[in-house]
Amino acid sequence: RKILVVSNKEISTLFGETLLNNFKKYKYHAKIFNIKAGESHKNLATLSEIYNVAFEFGLDRNSLMIALGGGIVGDVTGFAAATWLRGIEYIQIPTTLLSMVDSSVGGKTAVNHPKGKNLIGAFYQPKAVFIDPESLKTLPSREFKAGMAEVIKYGIIKDRSLFEYLESDQNRSKILKLENESLIKIINDSIKTKACIVSE
Repeated sequence: RKILVVSNKEISTLFGETLLNNFKKYKYHAKIFNIKAGESHKNLATLSEIYNVAFEFGLDRNSLMIALGGGIVGDVTGFAAATWLRGIEYIQIPTTLLSMVDSSVGGKTAVNHPKGKNLIGAFYQPKAVFIDPESLKTLPSREFKAGMAEVIKYGIIKDRSLFEYLESDQNRSKILKLENESLIKIINDSIKTKACIVSE
């Protein structure tokens, strides 16, 4: 089975070799394609690049795409999977807190159009979402705080117990120290809240 991993250079440098070695161990034929980072590259041109690689690599209906990265990688890869050969399976491996608690949940995939953001897209659910809190230890502080803003929002609008957990100085300290138990707690609670909001 062929697997196309879509990522960006920064993320694939950190995790790509390990991922490819694991696929090789289980006799999957996989390759990584890096797209350019940033919102300005979440567009049809990038989508076309993924299609070109998919064609050259020979992705068929039994193949798989994997989004390894943040929300932009997830959105673009998801839409590529939704539209390649009228839809092939894909998996999300989010590496930012924001993508873990928001964009990897709900099946929203899209690219931007010059006239507006996310105007071209589809609802297309991933086959699975794999989240490893350890990857958050590679994030710049600014990126982590952007994800925390989303977590706090979930606490305010839907989950009082999560908000009260975040109010504790002790818990906040553990979160900011990136302690796994606390990260798993806030990610798990946030995903449950997002899933509830999406279903409504």
